[in-house]
Amino acid sequence: MTTGRLPGIVVVGAGPAGVAAALAAKRTRPEQAVFLLADEDCDPYEKPPLSKGVLTGTAEPGSKLIVDGAALAAAGVDFVRGAVVTKIDRGRGEVQLADRPPLPYDALVLATGARARPLAALPSGMANVHYLRTAADALALRDGLRRPERSRGVVVVGAGLIGLEAAAAAAGSGTTTVLEAGASAMARVCSADLARVVVDRHARAGVRFRFGTTIEAVSALDDGVALRLSGGDSLEAGVVIVGIGAKPDADLAVAAGLPVAEGILVDDRCRTADPRIFAAGDVAQFRTRWCSDSARLENWRHALDQGLVAGTNAAGGEAAYESVPSFWSDQYELMIQGAGWTDGLAIAPLRRSLGEGRVIEFHVRDGRVRYAVGIGVAREINIVRRLIERQIAVTAQVLSDPSVSLQGLLRS
Repeated sequence: MTTGRLPGIVVVGAGPAGVAAALAAKRTRPEQAVFLLADEDCDPYEKPPLSKGVLTGTAEPGSKLIVDGAALAAAGVDFVRGAVVTKIDRGRGEVQLADRPPLPYDALVLATGARARPLAALPSGMANVHYLRTAADALALRDGLRRPERSRGVVVVGAGLIGLEAAAAAAGSGTTTVLEAGASAMARVCSADLARVVVDRHARAGVRFRFGTTIEAVSALDDGVALRLSGGDSLEAGVVIVGIGAKPDADLAVAAGLPVAEGILVDDRCRTADPRIFAAGDVAQFRTRWCSDSARLENWRHALDQGLVAGTNAAGGEAAYESVPSFWSDQYELMIQGAGWTDGLAIAPLRRSLGEGRVIEFHVRDGRVRYAVGIGVAREINIVRRLIERQIAVTAQVLSDPSVSLQGLLRS
């Protein structure tokens, strides 16, 4: 990056939303300078493997890139590694950087993602306590799982997708216990019945679960952590993994005076209250025609799709974000996938069993699928996305009957 340039389109954050935004901006307006700022000193990498293959040692953080620096340069994007943005100066139209000159912008895209949600009793700096969000986090946790202290066992706090992926990686050598304050696992993405299938698979790998359990007190041991639990029980662990969700990394937006609620507030064009500033991905709380209220999502497909919209519009386009989101999670041999809008799982699901452990749940509102989630149902989830997109009318009988082709519903 050189100084003294004319203002360009600046994208802060080099995850899937940021990369998609930078490339879309350059495609939309090739003559415009586009800067992609990464706070880490490496090429943009995929984060899903961090809680899977990286922990088990079958992958490295850099083994699966979103895009490499050479490809960004070939596309005309000025990629800047190790660029930490400290402030947005809206009046001057520039971002201030640590150890670098300010960078002016015509349009700014905030794709800063989310940070691991902290648990006050288990701060991230505490010995033998791990959070998982970055490559450095994953490598530190992998090292922790390999140390002798690991023999004390592993405690995972939180039975959401990230917590369970980490538990699957830790299972098999020593005791692994999952603590969950709620009554079931994966409560944000599926019913208790479907979650039980996943929990049973963990149990066969030796993972123990304690639901309705919170941590009352914590004390450090020479080679681990002692936990006092609700109900008076105690646990000791050589490694503690905290996976209780994520919070949007919206500090820059808050300091700049942009409206922020559960995330940076944007319209369906990804535009904030400042017409020159856009936001996309995990950090954005957005409007869409699919939902009556604003929404915020944390998944790879959503970040990629919304980043494309934000970058297009930062370069002068008028695209609307209308994608149907989807997610996946690998746990052992189980592939858990979902698509659509959960609506807080307020709708009782319709279940279709497909044999050999394959099952899918549909959540239907006003005769149309709003959301579906299942195990081993990649083909079905792809069809569900199109059912939702096309708003095809369905019935409970048809969805529950495995003899009825979902593909046939699309043709109808």
